Amino acid sequence: MTPDTSPNIEIIAELAQGFEGRPEQARLLVRAAAAAGADAAKFQLVYADELATPDYKYYELFRSLEMTDAVWQGLAEYAKQLGIALHLDVFGARSVALAERVGAQALKVHGTDIANVSLLNQIAQTSVPKVLLGAGGAFLPEIEQAINLLAGKEVVVLLGYQGYPTPTDGNQIARVRRLTELLSTRNPNVSIGFADHASPESSLRLTLAATALGAGARVFEKHLTLGEVMKMEDHEAALNPDRFAEFSAILRDCAAAYGECSDTADFGMGAAEQGYRGMIRRHVVSGRAIATGTRIEPADLVLKRSAADTPLTDLTKAYGATLKRDIAANTPLLQADLSDTGDAV
Repeated sequence: MTPDTSPNIEIIAELAQGFEGRPEQARLLVRAAAAAGADAAKFQLVYADELATPDYKYYELFRSLEMTDAVWQGLAEYAKQLGIALHLDVFGARSVALAERVGAQALKVHGTDIANVSLLNQIAQTSVPKVLLGAGGAFLPEIEQAINLLAGKEVVVLLGYQGYPTPTDGNQIARVRRLTELLSTRNPNVSIGFADHASPESSLRLTLAATALGAGARVFEKHLTLGEVMKMEDHEAALNPDRFAEFSAILRDCAAAYGECSDTADFGMGAAEQGYRGMIRRHVVSGRAIATGTRIEPADLVLKRSAADTPLTDLTKAYGATLKRDIAANTPLLQADLSDTGDAV
């Protein structure tokens, strides 16, 4: 069996505020994320007082999203039952503490908090091993400072932003490759991810993440909703569960096609391609009659198909070798016909 050489990727179903403060709706979203092939389900763990002052226009909306600690604990247990990780956006000391207590596998820092040193220090002191660092709109010094503050954590620098909709050229996926070169190659604890906010009606809903994969992203965040037509909270870039399942399957196929390339002569070529190479290699054949004792030169040989069972297929094995017997024109050469190793031209 051919070993799997595709890169390890993670697909996060971004559920955001789509639960709308309703515990049962939150459970349905977790169930949909698991069924649609996501590796993790992510909610925003919202407390109004961590996000805004009471005079802010959306303060009451934030309050309507608050759920009890017991509900969040139940969601964590439900996700575990379904075999899907739970990731939580956190915005202050209360949400950080609860996320750690319920066993969230990753904490998300929103892009607005990338320079929030106090919050980053609080997260650094938790036992949660992984941090998703929202980097949409962030400058490189801000990203580097946050990584330094989160030393000891597995950090995913998550590019992409919600533009309602995000302009196609605004994705700037070239930044994925740039940050992979600048950050991931020098720090094994840092990887690059991409938060996909393509419109559900755009063909990019299935291809934008694949483009980021080719640029070096290994973590992918995609909004999921229970039904696009329902226009629930945070639905603008969200796929319904069936479409999300299609997205997950396509992205994993793209990861398998991307594969891995080793620093060896054969690039870590798979068994199927090695078989193809063996099948298509033409045989080393004499281009003219060659006498015993001749030191073979390139002009003496051609490549052709032949009926020989064990022919020589590598010209370099013949160049510079001495012939042990007379060979007629248009005759396949065998390794036994050569008195010493070639490789000389």
